[in-house]
Amino acid sequence: MKKIVQVLLLVLVMTMFGPSALAYWEEGAEQEGKSVADVKTLAISAPLYVEKKGYPTLEEYINVLNTRGAKVSPKKYTVVPYDVIAQDILQKTGKDLYTIGRIPAARVFKNHVAEYADAYLVPTVTMGRRTVLFFEVYNAETHELAYTYQIILAPDDLDTVGTYSDMISLFYDEFAATVEKQKNEKKDAEKAARKEREKAERKAQKEREIAEHAGK
Repeated sequence: MKKIVQVLLLVLVMTMFGPSALAYWEEGAEQEGKSVADVKTLAISAPLYVEKKGYPTLEEYINVLNTRGAKVSPKKYTVVPYDVIAQDILQKTGKDLYTIGRIPAARVFKNHVAEYADAYLVPTVTMGRRTVLFFEVYNAETHELAYTYQIILAPDDLDTVGTYSDMISLFYDEFAATVEKQKNEKKDAEKAARKEREKAERKAQKEREIAEHAGK
């Protein structure tokens, strides 16, 4: 419910007051205190997607998530498709994520996803006059929200496989940039901490030398 209200408010603002009302709107957000710096593998969970006439099918949307994900450079991170995980879980546990129902399937997926990836993506599409694409990234171990990205299509954007493909590519690129940025920030923080430790060690060593000299 909270997400639906958020979507409606964003669409209203962008439609009535947005300075770029004829262009799509996008925004990424890092969650305070949560890091994606160590993400090397990103699993795709089952999308929250209700099919509507005149829009891409769920199968088409999943296919675009997979094909665009496959184009992400392994040097950045690797995308693990939902069907790959579902097939492996079926072989290991006998549970078919495609037949046991959405809620039970989501529960089984969450229980096993850490075996396949460092984080997982929950994609959501809300269709309407200005379709909204949500991308939420969760830590695979803790299931805490770590990163969000959302796109509101322009009024004249067509809800086609091509449009969704372009928007999904934007998410993968922006997430890669965020991972890289946080990696650099982590390196800088570790470097600064190392310098502080070395400084403290030098100070302690000097104090010991002074104390030894005074005791002579």
